[in-house]
Amino acid sequence: MKTVLGKIHLKWCKNCNVPVLDKTCGICNLETFEVKVTPPGDARPAFKKDIELITKTLKMQFGLEENIFKDKLVLLNKAPGVEYFQEIILDGQIIGLLNFNEKKHDWKIIPTIEGARRLINAGCTKKILTVKKDVPKYILESGASVLRPGVSYVSEDIKIDDDILILIENDEQLNFNFSENDVLGVGRARMDYSEIISSEKGMVAKVRKAELPKTSEILLKTGTFEESIGLMIQANEDAITRFESNSVGFMKNTAKRIERPISVAYSGGKDSLTVLLLAITAFRNPEEPVEFDVLFNDTGLEFDETLENVDLVDKLYGLNILKTESGQFWEKVEEYGPPGRDNRWCSEICKVGPLGKLIDKKYEKGCLTFVGIRKYESFSRSKKPRIWNSPTIEKQMLSSPILNWSAMHVWIYLFKNKAPYNVLYTECFDRVGCFMCPAMEIGEIELVKQGYPKTWDRWEDFLKNYAKIHGKNEEWVSGDWRWTNKKSNKN
Repeated sequence: MKTVLGKIHLKWCKNCNVPVLDKTCGICNLETFEVKVTPPGDARPAFKKDIELITKTLKMQFGLEENIFKDKLVLLNKAPGVEYFQEIILDGQIIGLLNFNEKKHDWKIIPTIEGARRLINAGCTKKILTVKKDVPKYILESGASVLRPGVSYVSEDIKIDDDILILIENDEQLNFNFSENDVLGVGRARMDYSEIISSEKGMVAKVRKAELPKTSEILLKTGTFEESIGLMIQANEDAITRFESNSVGFMKNTAKRIERPISVAYSGGKDSLTVLLLAITAFRNPEEPVEFDVLFNDTGLEFDETLENVDLVDKLYGLNILKTESGQFWEKVEEYGPPGRDNRWCSEICKVGPLGKLIDKKYEKGCLTFVGIRKYESFSRSKKPRIWNSPTIEKQMLSSPILNWSAMHVWIYLFKNKAPYNVLYTECFDRVGCFMCPAMEIGEIELVKQGYPKTWDRWEDFLKNYAKIHGKNEEWVSGDWRWTNKKSNKN
C-alpha cells in the first residue's frame, strides 16, 4: 500500500548525474526526470559507511568484486513497513533494496531488474539462473514461474528463498560469459541447487519482475563524495533558496503574530539543526534582532555522539543552550517494563516531564517553540498544521517551519551551510535519538548492536532478566518487546 504524505520532489539530471528538487537542473538548465521512489519518497544521501555495507553485502550475496558506486552520488530511500527496507538509487534508478533479513538475521540486497543488469555487467558470479530461449514469452505474457524443464543453467550457490537473477541462455554462456542484455528478470528460488539438478519437474523460481532485455543507461561519474555533494548543491541552488526564504519569512511572521518568547527545540538531529540555522538567519538580523532560546532535552538514553554534537553546536553558534535532563528511565523501566509502540510511557517520563518543568519555570505566560517536524516522517505528522498547541505541555505552542521539506531539502541545506550535523548519520543511521526506541526496526537495532555493543548489552541484559521473570520468549528479547500487547510475547 502506498503511503503518500506529500509531494514527491525527487528528480534527477541525466546530464549532470545528480538529484534535483526542481523541474530543471541548476547547472545545465536541462529538464530533469522523476525518480520512481516508493512514497513518501523521503530519500537521503548515502554516506561512506552506507556504501561499505551495501558493497560488502553485494560481494557476499552475488560475488561482486567491482564497486559499482565509485565516484557517484548514491541515495537511499526508506520504504514504509515493519521491516528495514532502503531503496538504493544510482544514476537516478532504483537498483535494489537493502534489507535486514530477520529470518536469517543478516543483510541482503533485493535487486531490481535494473540492478540485475548492473550486477551482471560488473561481473556478478552468484545467484544466477538462465532459462531456455523459448521460456521468456511465457513469463512475459502470463507471469509464469520458472519450471525445471525450462532451466538451462543454475549457479551452485543458490538456496531456497534466495533472491536470484534470471537470464536468457545464449551461445556464449558455456564459458560463463554473461551479458546485461541477457537479463530477463529477478525472482526468488523455490529449490536449492542440489534439488534443481536432481529434479525433472517442479517450480524452480518465482518470478518477481520481468521485462524484455535491454542495456542499462550508465551515467557519468561525478567524483568523490565531497565533489558530488558540491555539484548537488549547485544543481539545487534555486530550490533551496526558495524553501529557505519561505521558512525564514514564516518564522518571522509567526513570531510577530504570536507574541510569545521564542525558543528552538534542538535534539542533535538533522531536522532540528536545520530549524536552528533558519532561526539564526531569521532572528539574528543586526537591524532587527530577536532573542530566542535553544532547548535540549537529555533523555539519559542519548548516544555520546549526540551529546558531543549539542556541545559543538552550542559553542559554534554561541547559543548557551538550555538543557533539561532525565535520569529516571532505568528506575522506571523496572517498574513499568519496556516501553512499546503502543505504550510510550518513556516519552512522558524522559521528555515531556523535564521539558514541561523548564517551560513552566522560565516562561510564565508560555512560549513559542520552533521544531523540526516534517510531514514526510509519518502519517500523523503529515496531518499537522504549521502551528499548533502542544498536547502535552500546556504553556507551549509549537510551530514547524520545515513541515513541507523533504529529507533531501534538509541535507542539501546543511551541506550548503557546512553545518555540523551529527556524525551518527555517517554510521548508517537514518535517525538519531534514544538508542533503544521502540519505534526502531530490527535492522536499526542491528546497527546499534554492531556499532555500539556495550551500549546495547546493557539494554539486552535488562530484557533477558525481565523475560526470565515474566515468562517471555527469545522472540520477545530479539524484538517483540517493542509491542506491549503483541500475542507472540508469551510462550
